[in-house]
Amino acid sequence: MNKLGGWLVIATLAFLALANPGRVDAQPGNGPPSAAQAGTHARAHHARDAPQSLVVCTGWHALCSNATDCKVSGDRADCDCLRVNENHIVMTTEIQDAAVKRQTEARCTEARPCDVDEAPVCKAIAHGQYRVGKARYDWVSTYSYRGWCSLVPLFRPCDQDARGYEGDDDWAICDAAPCTEIPHPANPERPLVCQCRVVRNEAFVGTNGSCKGDRGGIMSSFPMTSWDFDANTYPVPVPGYEYVQGACGAYKSDPPD
Repeated sequence: MNKLGGWLVIATLAFLALANPGRVDAQPGNGPPSAAQAGTHARAHHARDAPQSLVVCTGWHALCSNATDCKVSGDRADCDCLRVNENHIVMTTEIQDAAVKRQTEARCTEARPCDVDEAPVCKAIAHGQYRVGKARYDWVSTYSYRGWCSLVPLFRPCDQDARGYEGDDDWAICDAAPCTEIPHPANPERPLVCQCRVVRNEAFVGTNGSCKGDRGGIMSSFPMTSWDFDANTYPVPVPGYEYVQGACGAYKSDPPD
């Protein structure tokens, strides 16, 4: 805790003691809580009230997990993506609709997590009410497991600071990015274009068997720290992954414990 934070806690306790002296030391033999105890309680309460990091929705969405030729334009990259109808996951920190983000973070917390389709962002996506700036978007890029078993073997660690690194410095993160339909897509399997955020000089996961995008573009990806290359899995729980991991595994018995 910094000095200011400690001062605020002590000042608050002093105010409570002056305002209601019998309240702070209600039990005989117990002194008032220390600043450290109050700080620990405040941090625990804040952690419980922290926004839910991932919420699960159902229905149509854009999927950019294998977009490897995104075209950079300033701090954004245009990525051609799939159109998918299945359960999907939204990273709440990446929601670009300011009002929907506030509503989702207030409604869905670690203490009171939202169930499937309960998050306000799910309704905004499902009903075409996702707004970025003055524009309303019918399509939003989120995350789902379509084609996962064929993608994982292509994952590569891409650390720009590693000796002898050969690859891109930049990559795109497409979580909660707004998307539009391509009138006459060159690839009918990728009928949506999403405006993804460009990340510069941060280690990422290569998704095409290398660390370089295709055809002069950059790839849609996620931070290298979000994948455990030794265990070949996520380092933190991700909704539904326990089922996908089994589906991608070989059809054989596991060894006894």
